[in-house]
This record gives sequence, structure tokens and C-alpha cells, in this order.
Amino acid sequence: MSYLDHWKLKAEPFDSAPDARFFFESDGHREAVTRLLYAMRGRKLIALLTGDYGVGKTTVCETALAKLPANEFKTAFIRNPRMDALDLTRELIRQLGEAPPARSQYDALLALNTLLDRHAQTGRHCVAVVDEAQTALDASVFEDLRLLLNREFKGKPVLTLVFSGQTELGDMLKATPQMMQRIALKFHIPNLTDGEVRAYVAHRLRMAGGAPEIFADDALRRIAALSKGNAREVNTLCDLCLLIGHIGKADRITEPTVEEAWKERE
Repeated sequence: MSYLDHWKLKAEPFDSAPDARFFFESDGHREAVTRLLYAMRGRKLIALLTGDYGVGKTTVCETALAKLPANEFKTAFIRNPRMDALDLTRELIRQLGEAPPARSQYDALLALNTLLDRHAQTGRHCVAVVDEAQTALDASVFEDLRLLLNREFKGKPVLTLVFSGQTELGDMLKATPQMMQRIALKFHIPNLTDGEVRAYVAHRLRMAGGAPEIFADDALRRIAALSKGNAREVNTLCDLCLLIGHIGKADRITEPTVEEAWKERE
């Protein structure tokens, strides 16, 4: 019998890979999506989204983008900005709908600006999300992105940038004052509360076809305390608990199983 069979699950409920199907809308996540949509629909220049690792920033950005009508917006999502300015520009061009030029940064920026103008002329606003932006290798990446914000069509910006990253991203951007001055919105996603951890675990179990009652109350209290409300930590801990419970042929996950799983992680 497999892990899934033991707990009568149709899918792994605590896989840490971003998956919109399992998105749990905590109060913090809901506010983050609302604020990002406000910035995107309002054609603001820059929105800054921060949060601890594993708090759900990527899923929040994906959720917001999915709510934008395709006939009004053209979007790009840079998942790994660990590239030089030229490669980043070329990737933006590709995601926004054209084959990038194979020449210099000047050619790439010219092609991207032309592409932004073309989308604006057809009534579509461009939105580019740079995820894990704190990993950008070169400050010139931010400088080139800033220059794109000078483009306008009929007095309105043609591009909204969303920078998503860990808490230190805000300090990194301070090195570019011209960028900081254009940030129209800042939001830090808080970790889950104890009550939200309970609801989060129940939600993911239901989405995977399982019963929320798999985790006893004492187990959920301990998971909330040990994870400090970090969604990725909750996922890792719960997943390990289910494996340990399966091996031990348990009917339910209780606090001792959580303690055993936590020790294995240390």
C-alpha cells in the first residue's frame, strides 16, 4: 500500500511546488492579491511584494495574473532573474510575444520598447513580474528595467513591474533611488496565524481528496508552533508526518508523530 492509498488521497496534499489548485487564501494572501490587482489594473509603475521564504509569494503573483483578462493585458513572469541585463531583456521580449534579437543590449531594449508600444496601441497593458528578485546578479538589471518605465502611450505607462522577493529586497532597491521613487505599492505577506494553519492544512487535504480529520487537534497546534506559520514549513512537516504515519500504519496524525517528524528535520 502506498502513502496515498493509506490516507485515501488522490494527490500529494503538501507538495511545496507552487500549484494554483492548492492555493489557500489567507487574509494576508487575499490582501496581497487585491493590492497587486489594484497596481496592475491601475497601470501603476512598480509594485513591491515581500515575504519570508515559503510564504506563498509566487502563488500570489500567479493568482493575480490569472485574473487579468487576456484581451486587456499581456504578461510576463520571470521566475529566475539570475541573469544579466541582456538575457533578462530578451526573456521579456520572448514572453511578451516576439523572438528577441540576437545582438546587443541596445538592440534588445529597442525591440522591447517597440513591442511595449505595439501592445499599448492595441489596447493591452503589459505587466512583468520578476519573482525572487533579490537573487538578481547585477544592479544594471534594475536600472534597465527602470528605463522601460519611461515609456508612455497617450499619457499612460505601457508597463507595470512587480518585484517579488524576500524581505531584503526592499533594502536592495534602496540602492536605486529612482526606482524607489516609482514604487506605488508595497506589501509584506505575513505568515499564517495559528487558526490559518489549521484551515490551511484542512484545505490542502480536501483538495487532495482526503479528510481534514487526518490531523488531530494536538498535532495541528504543534505544527503551527513549530512552523511559525510559514506555509512551506507546514508543508514539509505535514508531508513527513503523513509518511511516518503511513509507515507506522497509524489511523491519525497526533502530536508525537509531529515531534518525530520535527526531529527528523533537524
